[in-house]
Amino acid sequence: MQNFLLRNRTFGIGMMASVILLPSAAYARQVQQITRKNPMVVTKRQAWDLYAKLHTAWNSNSLDERRRIAAEVLDENIEYQTVRHDTTIGRTLVIEDMATFHERFPGGHFEIGDVSAHHNVALLTWVLIQADGTEFARGGDQLTVGDNGKITKITTFGPSTKTPD
Repeated sequence: MQNFLLRNRTFGIGMMASVILLPSAAYARQVQQITRKNPMVVTKRQAWDLYAKLHTAWNSNSLDERRRIAAEVLDENIEYQTVRHDTTIGRTLVIEDMATFHERFPGGHFEIGDVSAHHNVALLTWVLIQADGTEFARGGDQLTVGDNGKITKITTFGPSTKTPD
């Protein structure tokens, strides 16, 4: 084969060029597969609006309203993880946690502190405001948004500290 390539340099150069291009074609296919896997891109505004709607459910005293809003913004098979819970699947625990919040902080509500987003993931700061209007705590949520525009995963972080314990 080597002698054939040496005698037929044009053919040899063409063969070498096609070998060199194979990784590029494979890379392009890989990028397309990744893009198809996670095609959703969420902007900061979209993440903020989705989170604000979710906070409307958290801030509501009505169980029916919480369920309705949860159905609008949370995927049916949402993955939900907090410092108190291992990862669970489904909206039920999220709605139960909303009720627990109202039991522990009657008259309290959540506000949004800030947002950062890329691809289909957003980081948002939640601010827990007590009934008297004072801030009780700040924490964070990492949201993943699915192709359907609904939240498919929430990972909640409790208040951060400036120094590790």
